[in-house]
Amino acid sequence: MIERDNLLEKAKAIGEKIRSRLESWAREYDLIGEVRGLGAMMAAELVRDRKTKEPATEETKVIVAACREEGLLTLSCGNYGNVIRILAPLVISDENLNKALSILEGAIRKADKSI
Repeated sequence: MIERDNLLEKAKAIGEKIRSRLESWAREYDLIGEVRGLGAMMAAELVRDRKTKEPATEETKVIVAACREEGLLTLSCGNYGNVIRILAPLVISDENLNKALSILEGAIRKADKSI
């Protein structure tokens, strides 16, 4: 099934799209301290200050809640609850992936302005 449905290539392609968006956001929003992940499993660590790496725990909660209000379920994780984890299904359409990432970016934009 993995070979037949070309799932490895799908995971790589989805991951490249997500990483590209997250990295562009990291250049725009100070709240994003680090982007990491592999394939369709990506994460953005949110910080209040990039120099001190102070975790943006409360901001992460606001982002998760804002996404939920827009119909997007997100996961926060990490020791301080300041990491947004993205686990995109390998069957996600480009349209749905772009919609989800747009919702996430809108929530990050709002939270970034609050710090």
